Amino acid sequence: MKDCPCGSNFPFTDCCGPLIRGTGFPDTAEDLMRSRYTAFTQKNWEYLVTTSHPEEKKEMARLGPSLLDDEVIWTRLEITNTRAGGQGDTEGQVDFVAYFTKEGAEQTLRESSRFYKVNGRWVYSRKDSTLPPVAISPQVKPKTVVRSEAKIGRNDPCPCGSGKKYKKCCG
Repeated sequence: MKDCPCGSNFPFTDCCGPLIRGTGFPDTAEDLMRSRYTAFTQKNWEYLVTTSHPEEKKEMARLGPSLLDDEVIWTRLEITNTRAGGQGDTEGQVDFVAYFTKEGAEQTLRESSRFYKVNGRWVYSRKDSTLPPVAISPQVKPKTVVRSEAKIGRNDPCPCGSGKKYKKCCG
């Protein structure tokens, strides 16, 4: 069985699959967040509209699938924080980082998403969710250090010429 794209380590058929097919409903705001991420990986616009706040569905439908970029390949979801959004709550917030590649470059999308329970079902509110000032950014990779001189080990003779080990002298 194939693992769910949401990163839960459960098979898709037991995780987000039933939610996206409409045979089940998310129990928590985080469950809805994960299923919406999975819908993005599948470019499933209908599910994204269906799980939007009722006051925002018309706007989402108007935007159409233009929010789904064919060049984007979603690679990983990381939930960084949740506030409320449990089974007994009426609202919640989920902070996440979504990793993706576009035109061969690794990038990230960070968002603090707001969710509300409307008529007993969790929905996503686009207008109440926040993106940091730089929401989509290239994944920064550390630069490789290239030494111009040979590395001096702790037990090597000190380069100052004292005759002591480097760790007992200038190290």
